[in-house]
Amino acid sequence: MKRDAFHTARAFIDLYFPACQIAVLSGSVVRGEETHSSDLDIVIIDQEPFRKSYYYCEWPIEAFVHNENSLEDAFFIETQHGVPLMTRMCAEGTVLKGGKEAEKIIEEAQGSLLEGPSALSPSKLDELRYAISDKLDDLEGSTMPEEDIYSVSALIESLHQFILRINQKWVGEGKWMYRSLKNYDEALAGQLTKCLQSFYTRQEKGELIKFVDEILAPHGGRLFHDYYARF
Repeated sequence: MKRDAFHTARAFIDLYFPACQIAVLSGSVVRGEETHSSDLDIVIIDQEPFRKSYYYCEWPIEAFVHNENSLEDAFFIETQHGVPLMTRMCAEGTVLKGGKEAEKIIEEAQGSLLEGPSALSPSKLDELRYAISDKLDDLEGSTMPEEDIYSVSALIESLHQFILRINQKWVGEGKWMYRSLKNYDEALAGQLTKCLQSFYTRQEKGELIKFVDEILAPHGGRLFHDYYARF
């Protein structure tokens, strides 16, 4: 049987990173959403930045090791790209080691998470619009159901970025794509999920194409003619 997550994380830090300044436990175990396959995500402030995976006391553990400069850099880069991996881990974390200094990092991350990412530039908006339009055209013209599966997968990744970034909200990866959309607009996330279920269960792509076109419409619709990007 697995040991308690918090005490396991403390023991892990004592064994592998005894000299570290700060350690923060994060992830699903902190949110109360853990499953049998959950791991322990631990942000550690030490000397050299790296990421490493471990098994300890039957727990898979992901160690995200930073120094103070590299953590600040990570926070800044995430505001530019819109994916708050480290920001969210710190914001949702609970202190394992470091006291008030660890709390300061958590508070900074919480503030950044609330503020949201940097505004999307017009060129990036056009880039996403063009990518979505291209995938929509492929999907509309396709007669190969096997290819449609991959086209839809790529389309949704671009679409969820478009929806969230134009509204200056954080985007996600994997399961966080849905979670991020739901946090922004639960009804919208439900609509998109319904369209995807229609596609994946009945190969009905019309609903999805209509939904995406409605999302693009207030922003100029599909983009092809006169699209310009510098290499």
